[in-house]
Amino acid sequence: MATKKIRINWKVEGVEKTFLEACVHEITLNGREGSSLKQMSWKNVMEKLKTEHNFIADQRQMKNRYDYLKAKFAAWSKLKNKTGNVYNSVTNTFNLSEEEWQLEMKSNKYVEVLRSAPLCYPELCIQLFEGSTSNGFESWGPSSTLPHPSEEVFDHNLNGIEDFECTQTDRQTLGTSEESSVPTKKRGEKRKDKETINSKIIEVGDNINEVAKMLIEKHKLSNDMDACMDKLETLGWEELDAKYQTALLLFGESADIRKVWLRLKPHSCELWVKNAGAKYGLF
Repeated sequence: MATKKIRINWKVEGVEKTFLEACVHEITLNGREGSSLKQMSWKNVMEKLKTEHNFIADQRQMKNRYDYLKAKFAAWSKLKNKTGNVYNSVTNTFNLSEEEWQLEMKSNKYVEVLRSAPLCYPELCIQLFEGSTSNGFESWGPSSTLPHPSEEVFDHNLNGIEDFECTQTDRQTLGTSEESSVPTKKRGEKRKDKETINSKIIEVGDNINEVAKMLIEKHKLSNDMDACMDKLETLGWEELDAKYQTALLLFGESADIRKVWLRLKPHSCELWVKNAGAKYGLF
């Protein structure tokens, strides 16, 4: 006889916030699988819930909650963008007449849920669900809105970013392991190799700056781009700082990314940018 699965309660205080934060973190670091998380990421989210709240949920239960919140967010987003200023950002509620509620509920069953239970943690939901690239930095993949460097719109290419990743640990290894494993190698050759590596790193950084400038130029007519740049300047990061460069690339990725940036609090901006830049080995 099949064992009946225990129904879990997502209304336990703090659980849903931790769940959303963990999903945003995983998608930022590891990307998506289809419209959801990768299997490895689900395991990490599961462990996070267990560690912080002693909340036990399997992958199917988490995926069901993810899909439910995504559908609820879609209904919330549609109502929020409805003309007539029907959304009250202070109370996170909608000012609709009974007739308007009935009409909206006929077209989307999740509108009825919103009427009785407002969407929790809308900022986290925006990061997680608004657009396929609003979760973080998806690099130049098939689903990315950022033009691939090989397209004619750019003369620069960033193959170095994908083909060459040299973290601090890698650089230390290059400096020590080669000396021990190949003691007969001439000092001049080792110096030349090191100079080549350093040159490659500088080249990658220069390419990032150039592409970022082009992306900003492309979006210069966008009102939100100026707002994003103004907020970036208030954080005090130097232009050569990896956080600053990564933020520029994020701004050029999509309008959804810029919307999320403008909603984030300053202390969240740094974490978000570092998670995105980690894919390039910048952190």
